[in-house]
Amino acid sequence: MVKHFQHKGWYQVAKRELGRIAQRRLYLLMLLIFPLLSTGFFVALFAPQVPEDLPIAVYDADQTQTSRKVLQMIDATPSAAITFEVSDLGQGKKHIQHMEAYALVVIPRNFEYELTRGELPVVKNYYNNAFLVAGGLLNTDITTAVRTFAAGAGYKKLVKKGEQPLQAQVKVSPVKLDKHILFNPYTSYFYYLATCFLPLMLQIFILSGVVYAIGIELKEGTAAQWLATADDNMVQALSGKLLPYLAIFGLHMAFIYTLLFHFFHVPLLGSALILGYNAILFVLAYISVGILLASIFPSVRMALSVSSVVAALAFTFSGLTFPYLAMPESFVLAGQAFPFSHYLKVFIDQALRGAPVYSSIYALVGLNVFLVFPFLVTKRLKKMASDPKYWGKL
Repeated sequence: MVKHFQHKGWYQVAKRELGRIAQRRLYLLMLLIFPLLSTGFFVALFAPQVPEDLPIAVYDADQTQTSRKVLQMIDATPSAAITFEVSDLGQGKKHIQHMEAYALVVIPRNFEYELTRGELPVVKNYYNNAFLVAGGLLNTDITTAVRTFAAGAGYKKLVKKGEQPLQAQVKVSPVKLDKHILFNPYTSYFYYLATCFLPLMLQIFILSGVVYAIGIELKEGTAAQWLATADDNMVQALSGKLLPYLAIFGLHMAFIYTLLFHFFHVPLLGSALILGYNAILFVLAYISVGILLASIFPSVRMALSVSSVVAALAFTFSGLTFPYLAMPESFVLAGQAFPFSHYLKVFIDQALRGAPVYSSIYALVGLNVFLVFPFLVTKRLKKMASDPKYWGKL
């Protein structure tokens, strides 16, 4: 039977854990220094928000005023910067293979001549789509620049032939696309990646911190003392021990949200209250997973190894870069086994999409389910803390 919860024992456990944290440099690194460094790294990495002036190579075989005009329009796009002008395709290929350029634009001979005769000269764009972001941006901007130039050339030609400007415009572009970007209209990769990677990195430290805090008690044989401080009540022992971790990582989440919403002006289109609740649940869910892993694996080394695998897989199964709609159903179900997937859905719904609160209920319930984990392993963890055969394992 689990003993009645006693405030004094719980307080003593929390006080004991704070003392242990203060005495070990590793805790300082794991709970404070490394999380802040990772946050600073990704904020600095994605601060430009949109990749700009990516280097490209050009091969202008025509060398006319018209071909130079095309290249000027390409160079004026946000993503492309003409860095190399080559004299043949082989040189351009080497620049791409050596990762000095992300694309090679080729303007053929007789480009101006064919254009003035009403023929259809072809501008070729060879781009490195092994880097999806760079390749996609360059292909879009270069294609837009060439099409804009072609439309302008066609318009001028029709006007010279006597067409009225409006008629010429209709002939050049008879159908226009009225495009509306609903969310993230600036195509900011800060909104897309930084909002994901900051909590993603934090969950690594939450898992590692919790697993280590419990596992080191078993490794050093102090688990019985820990349990005795809590009056032999494992629920009290766990809650008191992990309260400092909830406070520390909760402050980290508050710091991350402050950076996102106040300093980098990430849109907050939905409920701030739900986002706050989501952040608390995120920390609690990963604390619960950490307890589960520490209870399954008495070896602190093994528990930490498994926790690193769990943390790494969280992004893979989140559905952010490869959407759930395109995944096999089994992989979608696997993704629900990671708190990060549920957290991310709520964050995107409430921050970026401004979705109604009810659309996030399923994900919030999913996060709450993880809070049951500690109660499933309380009995086993108490046995491990009481039985010396579980102690001293690496």
